[in-house]
Amino acid sequence: MLSVEAPEGGDPQNPVPIGAWSAFEPVLEEELLDLFPEMAGYGSVEVSVSILSPDEIRAVNRDYRESDEATDVLSFPMWEEGGRFAPDLMLAGSVLPLGDVMICPGVARARNDAASEEEALCLVLAHSFLHLLAWDHDTEERQAAMWVRQERLRDRLLAALASAGREVL
Repeated sequence: MLSVEAPEGGDPQNPVPIGAWSAFEPVLEEELLDLFPEMAGYGSVEVSVSILSPDEIRAVNRDYRESDEATDVLSFPMWEEGGRFAPDLMLAGSVLPLGDVMICPGVARARNDAASEEEALCLVLAHSFLHLLAWDHDTEERQAAMWVRQERLRDRLLAALASAGREVL
């Protein structure tokens, strides 16, 4: 389940209407189960997504990463231990929160060589979702694996968005 929140004062920059985000849920669930089949034992999983303005994400980036600049996406995983995905087994059968994702669509489009805002948003959503599952790009080998997985997931998210009746440029 995706929980999506728009910035205070409206959502002028979100290229995907809040109601359309549900199209991403089955894709992310398939990805999770493909990577971690044992997750089928959980009742459901939740990812909290916040759509932020450049000023808002800059403040979060400064506070949590000590980097005073706007960024495209930030991920805050709940279950990463020692570089691996380690969810609480006691939560099996109930809702498992995977973590928080903060996306700035304007920065995502500017920083990523994407054909559209929707493509940039799907790319950073794929990237951050993998981070919630303890994927990282801290070595050349891990980066190569993550980029392949991320591109494939981005394409599936875009297809889900298109099949939900949203025009993808």
